[in-house]
Amino acid sequence: MPVCPKTNQPEQDVVYTPHSLAKEIIDHYKPTGLILEPCRGGGAFSDQMNCDWCEIQEGIDFFEYTQSPDWIITNPPWSKIRQFLDHSFTINTKNLVYLCNFNAFVTKARLRTIYGRGYGIKEVYCVQAPKEHWPQQGFQLAATHIQRGYNGPIYMTGHIGL
Repeated sequence: MPVCPKTNQPEQDVVYTPHSLAKEIIDHYKPTGLILEPCRGGGAFSDQMNCDWCEIQEGIDFFEYTQSPDWIITNPPWSKIRQFLDHSFTINTKNLVYLCNFNAFVTKARLRTIYGRGYGIKEVYCVQAPKEHWPQQGFQLAATHIQRGYNGPIYMTGHIGL
């Protein structure tokens, strides 16, 4: 086994969000307007919201979606966060909530991309990683809210350190 195993490999990207965690995130952000779930998977988010959804395994590709949603809420494939962000910005999404490890958004390159495209990180809502069927990595799991035109402080809320 390598000392530093590769992470975020495509074969590790199919990790379904528990319905209870999706409900917690939806209840926290209370999205309205046109909502998109680009990675429907098991339906944890889309079953609890009136929303459009995409799911590549069902032949509906997010990268072909062209409407401009008010909200995107998803647990994206962690190996493709950059591509998902780029497409979310391209379709002019107002609010993005991505459930993933918070460290995915604090690299210099990722921050330059977010702020360079006219968006800002508004809130990091820390959540407890599910105990079963979820990668346990030691990084804080969060539903990070990125908003178009936002240039204020970043709020850290939720279950910090759990």
